[in-house]
Amino acid sequence: MARPSRNSGVFSGWASALAAASLWLAALAAVPASAAESPAEASATAGATSADPVQAIWKHQEIGFYFQSFTTFYSCTGLEAKLERIMRELGVHAKVRVRSADCPASVARMPRVTMRVVGPVEATPEELAERDKNKSVRELTERVRGKKNAHPFDSLEQFPAQWQRVSLTRGRLDLQPGDCELIEELQKKVLPKLAVRIVKDDVQCSPNQLTLGQPRLEVDALMELPKPDQKAGEQPGEGN
Repeated sequence: MARPSRNSGVFSGWASALAAASLWLAALAAVPASAAESPAEASATAGATSADPVQAIWKHQEIGFYFQSFTTFYSCTGLEAKLERIMRELGVHAKVRVRSADCPASVARMPRVTMRVVGPVEATPEELAERDKNKSVRELTERVRGKKNAHPFDSLEQFPAQWQRVSLTRGRLDLQPGDCELIEELQKKVLPKLAVRIVKDDVQCSPNQLTLGQPRLEVDALMELPKPDQKAGEQPGEGN
């Protein structure tokens, strides 16, 4: 298209501006909403509350699985730290152990991951019955020791919790495109065992290829509400 001359008139200049604006709007509409989300918007999503507070109890679990990635390899300590950071973002307290013949000298090719997790679950009759199965054993242990276990995670008391929106994007979790297979594995083998509901799933890993975009997963996670006397920066469940 020939460039309008200075003498082409007001009408032709106005028409060119309209055409350019139309092309820009068409290009913007073609961009998926998830790709257009900025880091600031992703951070704003995290922490959004959903529904009213509910009564919850702590649930102890041990979750184990083998993790195999074809695009990204982690050191044992690096994988442990990343998984614990993700769990903490979901309101779950986890102690992760990664075992592999390659560690610690090299990266873990197909490590065994064991996660001891403590997370809130709604105090439904089913969960209360499951908790009380080992209640007598815990009480006998406390009598033998002569004192109660003071750790809040071992308490049988109910506490207020609330479903909160969490966006597992780059943000403070520092997730990269290479973490796509890890998030996909968590989605299959770990999240279904926790008080976590998938809200938006945009985890699209390419088989045997490094994914170009970062993994995006939006969930509602049940989290303990802070206590009135909780110190600033202190995680719920700590400090007692």
